[in-house]
Amino acid sequence: MDYSSKILEMRDNIHRDIVQEATVRNAVNGNGSNGVLLFKNPLVIRGKVVASVCCETGLLVLDDNDTIVKYKDFSLEELSVLHRIIVETKQYTFTLNSQLV
Repeated sequence: MDYSSKILEMRDNIHRDIVQEATVRNAVNGNGSNGVLLFKNPLVIRGKVVASVCCETGLLVLDDNDTIVKYKDFSLEELSVLHRIIVETKQYTFTLNSQLV
């Protein structure tokens, strides 16, 4: 496997883990999917303040709670930080009924 393919695979795995944490694992924990995973400390990445993950869609939500950000807009390093915060250390709280419409 070449270097580019390996990087794409890593990005896909990180993206999958984040979406699964927000949707499937959160629902299994009894929280459902009608809310967001609200970061304890919002992240500033490239001038964007990423505050939460929608539990219905798995999309990243900015601090205005109305704008989504695509995973492809972040570098592998930035995605790794998101992965650590969301999947590995679970530095978030579940907030009901706050996801995007």
